[in-house]
Amino acid sequence: MNFITLTKYDGAIIGPVARLLGHIMEAIFSFTGLFGIFNIGLSIIIFTIVIKALMIPMSIKQQKFTKMNAVISPEIQAINHKYKGKKDQASMMKRNEETMAVYNKYGVRPTGGCLQLIIQFPILLALYRVVWNIPAYVGRMRDIYYNIITVLQDKFSGFMGNEEFTKLLANQNTAINGDKITKITETFANATASVEEMTVAKNYLVDAMYAFDADEWNSFKDMFTNIGGMAGTTTGETVTDSIDKIESMNSFMGLNLSVSPMSYLSNFAKVGIWVVIAAIMIPLLSGLIQYISTKISLAAQERQKKNSFKKQEEEENAFVQSMNTMVKIMPVISIVFCFMFPTCIGVYWIISSLVQLVIQICVNNYMDKLDINDVVAKNVEKMNAKRARMGLAPMKVTKVANITQQLEEDQAAEEEKARKREEQIKASTEYYKSTTGTGRLSSKANMVAQYNEKNKNKK
Repeated sequence: MNFITLTKYDGAIIGPVARLLGHIMEAIFSFTGLFGIFNIGLSIIIFTIVIKALMIPMSIKQQKFTKMNAVISPEIQAINHKYKGKKDQASMMKRNEETMAVYNKYGVRPTGGCLQLIIQFPILLALYRVVWNIPAYVGRMRDIYYNIITVLQDKFSGFMGNEEFTKLLANQNTAINGDKITKITETFANATASVEEMTVAKNYLVDAMYAFDADEWNSFKDMFTNIGGMAGTTTGETVTDSIDKIESMNSFMGLNLSVSPMSYLSNFAKVGIWVVIAAIMIPLLSGLIQYISTKISLAAQERQKKNSFKKQEEEENAFVQSMNTMVKIMPVISIVFCFMFPTCIGVYWIISSLVQLVIQICVNNYMDKLDINDVVAKNVEKMNAKRARMGLAPMKVTKVANITQQLEEDQAAEEEKARKREEQIKASTEYYKSTTGTGRLSSKANMVAQYNEKNKNKK
């Protein structure tokens, strides 16, 4: 698989979000630098916590919608049952009006849950862009790579003609492809290349060099004689000092965050057993924590549904089954991807799932203590104020418990009625068999009539 990482993403929606998040990441990186700590792993942890904390209001709204939807469900089911089989326009319009009245009473929108997911989706995609390609968004780190590139430009004219170097770049197929390597070669060979073109070519190089592991950096220094002691003009450091800084910034628990766990497994003999164990633990922890977090989330939803109404429609049962399947599949997918992606993605997923787990527990406790009747009363109060301005009569507040109890009683009555009918049909069938036999079709047609006549004579 070829996952090409771009520099700063320029998409119309995700691009601006990624740039905003990139500024936050850079601010965090600079903040930890005040204490002499320049580490991408620590920055990702703080970055994830900050972003998740900023998204808590949306998490609360999402959970609130889930709980309110569980409470609304019985009334929506009752309306659907009321108009079941009625396809005429008048009935359809009446059904929609009654459904919207229920949603308005509870102060939620039918698409409320989807809206929260739509808002969060581009944020999540932008997060991956930033975490995956840190140098594109953290200027202090990008300058270190620029320092190495300026040495290549100044001291090794035509360095892109070095076949060993281009092969080394081509090996980083998760960060660069052949077309980009060609673009870099053409740009650096063009004496009239614009500043913008040169910046693009440099950034492509940074993308590829960000994926270098320790052995590849050593190979890089061997390709260009004495380059390690040469200093660039961007930071004034020697190439060796720049490489040491890069490796220190990318080091987390003995792992290089820009290298995938699968790469460590394939180089077992070189890296050692403890590094391999750490590399394996990253994907496994990611899958395990994601599984626990999802189970807690679904358990809370199921508890809310059971507390609000006993009956679940077939569609809801199918949804629950599909979600249970996702609980089993998604952690496995997470584990597989974590093995293939750079380790920084696995670290992000672990921290993200841990923070989400804590938030989920806190939000669940908050929602369990929330009095739905108070929420309904406040929503009805707002609705009545709006109705008053429109000259309409106020709505009445009905306690959720009373609604649920009435719907459950209606359901029980329908089930009892259906049970008695089944018993009557069964008794009629048995009576017919005992009196007329089962061979004549005309007798079967009069089966129920005979049974009813028998019961009439008994009275």
